[in-house]
Amino acid sequence: MSASSDLATVFHEDADYPLSIAIMGPTGTGKTSFINMLSGSNLRIGRELESCTCDVEVAKPFDIDGRMISLIDTPGFDDTTLSAASVLNMIAAYLSYSYDQGNRLAGVIYMHRILDNRVGGISARSFRMFRNLCGEDSLCKVVITTTMWDQVDLSLGEEREKELVDKEVFFKPAVDKGARLARHDNTLESAQTIIRSIVQNCSTPVTLKIQEELSNGISVMDTQAGREVNREILEQIERHRAEMYALLSDIQEATRARDDESRRELLQERTKMEAIIRRLENDSANVARSYGDILKNMEERLRISEKIAISSRLNAQASNVPTNGAEYPPQQTHSPVVQAVAATENSNAVLEGKLAAAVPVVGFWGKLSVMLAPFSLTWK
Repeated sequence: MSASSDLATVFHEDADYPLSIAIMGPTGTGKTSFINMLSGSNLRIGRELESCTCDVEVAKPFDIDGRMISLIDTPGFDDTTLSAASVLNMIAAYLSYSYDQGNRLAGVIYMHRILDNRVGGISARSFRMFRNLCGEDSLCKVVITTTMWDQVDLSLGEEREKELVDKEVFFKPAVDKGARLARHDNTLESAQTIIRSIVQNCSTPVTLKIQEELSNGISVMDTQAGREVNREILEQIERHRAEMYALLSDIQEATRARDDESRRELLQERTKMEAIIRRLENDSANVARSYGDILKNMEERLRISEKIAISSRLNAQASNVPTNGAEYPPQQTHSPVVQAVAATENSNAVLEGKLAAAVPVVGFWGKLSVMLAPFSLTWK
């Protein structure tokens, strides 16, 4: 039996094998609330359309029908504090590293607000980025979940849902490739139904397009998603440059008219626009370098966490007393849950103390706790 078929067998039959599901979508669609509701985690939730998910975060696993589920929260490509290039680097680094460590996705949930009365440019761009990240062959493992049904009239929501599915500009191409639709009305029951639909359809794991590309040695900028991000950045630069030329014309006109106040305001606007163009140019130039920095940081922190976890396990075995003061359960097979978040080097001391107080890392779940921490580890 091949390695890939071995993986598929374990993935399907081993109830202890965790099923990882990535949650993606624009800011404000309820990704983090959905995860917290299912897992009992306390990940930070944004208000209105301001993002609070600035990193890739892994919620604590939970059980559904005898299967352990691990949900992965991701920032949106329309994040209010991060550029699309930064979001791509974070998601790509996490997906690549976890893939190389043998962790596979059972499926992906893409969230969209049914409250939106039309699909604007931001929503369309976000879904286009998502499709480039997944690739066409992975769409059969995607559940497009419309959210906030509890806040919209049912008939109006159904009308919007039909439009989303029927129009080529949005979900129709993905649905034609096998993506499924689901509704989340902000109840635990509807959330669990969505997860069950993925569990029932996960006889084999899914490899996203970007995971395949990166594992084959393609640079992040040359991946399908990377090219899309760079294309959008270049379009924005050209758009801002066109606006800059118009602004320069207005400045010249204000100078001729000796309108000092208008000229001063226009010069301030030009300074802001120049800063935006410089930032976009830096984003385009630094995508590959930033990705490498994230991977390097990830590997270093995992190396440290593994050493601490092994030391904790050996100390606990030597004393035969758990580091948390409780009796060992028989055949302990999992460690406390870890969360992947961006952190500074100053967090290492806190990390060491918390990991030293952890239940010994043994079995597959112990390995998973290390595997699912790409940036640093903090306890939730």
